[in-house]
Amino acid sequence: MPGQHRKPARARKIAPLAGSTVAATAVIALSVMARPTPAPQATAVAADTQATPAAGMGAASETPPAPAPPSAEAVAAVDKPREPARYLKRLAPPPPPPVACSTELAGTQPHVAQVGNLIGRTFGIADIGGANGRYDGEHGAGLALDFMTSDPANGNAIADFVLANKERFGVSYVIWQQQYNDGSGWSYMEDRGSPTQNHYDHVHVSFEPAADVFVTC
Repeated sequence: MPGQHRKPARARKIAPLAGSTVAATAVIALSVMARPTPAPQATAVAADTQATPAAGMGAASETPPAPAPPSAEAVAAVDKPREPARYLKRLAPPPPPPVACSTELAGTQPHVAQVGNLIGRTFGIADIGGANGRYDGEHGAGLALDFMTSDPANGNAIADFVLANKERFGVSYVIWQQQYNDGSGWSYMEDRGSPTQNHYDHVHVSFEPAADVFVTC
């Protein structure tokens, strides 16, 4: 019969091929199972490493808020023009008006008292003789003053000040240290015997009777 003469060689070759396929599949499965599983911590670190640049890029890309515009008061204060320094004095309040010197001093005439109060205040003279206790002459009429001082420098300053303002003060003449001066220069007087009579301890000033005087202290 024809079927009895087939050679079983093909069937025998297929069997080993199938067996080798099964063996290869088993080896692959075993190698996959034998691979070590990555540690959870390493995985988390890798995830953090990948997430950090993304977070940093997001922070760098953030835009800071714009500054608020200046208020109207601030703009007005900056834009307001400043007054030049030369005009500041004009804006200051005016000084108080000068005060006239007192018209009362040792019983003298008002214009004489004004000048006497000014001289006493200017040179620090508290002892000033006038009409009180004097009943004759220019002193008795309230037209003369004695500025008591034993300091030659202070007496010289008083005499020079009075003569420099002779017309303004209504002065007729000055006697100091036995010398007389009516504005034309100093001249010696006779010796009267004592320092007081020779005017070494005071400056004597006589005034015109109708002088128009106004001085401030």
